[in-house]
Amino acid sequence: MFAGTLGRGQFFVKSGLLATAEAAVLAVCIAIQHEAFFGPPGEGRYRLAASVLLASIPFGYQRISLAIRRNRDAGGGQAVAGIYAIATCVALALQIQALISRASDDPINGMEQTGLVYLLLGGFWLYLQFAASAPDELRDKAGAASRSSRSDATEEADGGSALSQAMEQAIAGRKPIPAPPVPSQPQGFLGALPAGVPRRRTEFGRRGLK
Repeated sequence: MFAGTLGRGQFFVKSGLLATAEAAVLAVCIAIQHEAFFGPPGEGRYRLAASVLLASIPFGYQRISLAIRRNRDAGGGQAVAGIYAIATCVALALQIQALISRASDDPINGMEQTGLVYLLLGGFWLYLQFAASAPDELRDKAGAASRSSRSDATEEADGGSALSQAMEQAIAGRKPIPAPPVPSQPQGFLGALPAGVPRRRTEFGRRGLK
């Protein structure tokens, strides 16, 4: 989902289709529960807010995925993708809060903070849309760094799980604890010395080898 890159044209088309589909789904949710939407704020809108949140989470996930891939294509840093993901989650939370507290006489009630966050997301979208694609070398380095970090994390997790599994089996008695390796015997000139035979020290005297 987050692998690969995305050009400017593909980013524009996919984000436009995603925004249209999200608007249609949210309009259907509000139309089905229009009585709660136009009713007084409070507990009557909790079901509407929950349905809107469940419908918005997949679209928010897709928007974050498109932004990460487009940011990788433009050679941007990881901070841009991280800020975009955090802002998307905050916008969803503020959208639900504004939907619950919205009043009929003041439809803009509770939308001030949500509008600022969506304005920030719109600025990020414009930056990602008009940012030129980076050279292939820079994109390859960024992709290799992300793949190496994921592989290192996977190896560490696999090693830790194997060690913990071995310890659990040893504690439960299902598998004996492996004995420490026995040091090998010192090798002589003609091979290993037989067990029980003391080693003779070679000394050099005046008359030769003793």
